[in-house]
Amino acid sequence: MTDVSNNWGNLGSEVRDWLAGRHKDVNRLTCDLVSRHPDGSLARLIEVKGRGGPTSLSILDRQHSAMLGCGEDWWLYVALECRTPKPGLVVVNQPARLPWHRLDGDTPGTQHGSSRVQDEGHWHMGQADVLALGKVVA
Repeated sequence: MTDVSNNWGNLGSEVRDWLAGRHKDVNRLTCDLVSRHPDGSLARLIEVKGRGGPTSLSILDRQHSAMLGCGEDWWLYVALECRTPKPGLVVVNQPARLPWHRLDGDTPGTQHGSSRVQDEGHWHMGQADVLALGKVVA
């Protein structure tokens, strides 16, 4: 497993070649981790989200684009209840199946994280949807 959350562009040609057939704009792809099979070949792109309590989940436009473009290769790992004595991990394969709703900016009355990247919209969904389609692994 390789942490690429801060240096996506420095992964090199292996990852770019692997992704070239999966997404039209490799430079816009984003994820937090890249996992490998035991033989060293690339296995999946993983976006990680953490939630301290029961709340909704949001991703940025570029994360949504990567999710759609990479299909079954892009996974979502959600750590739930991180601030409690019993956190859990939910793993979602093909998170594009989830009912994402696009919100523009900080829409009043919604509970979603704030973006570290300005001028990108948010794609939003409820925690119950993650639990319905994901696999609880911890």
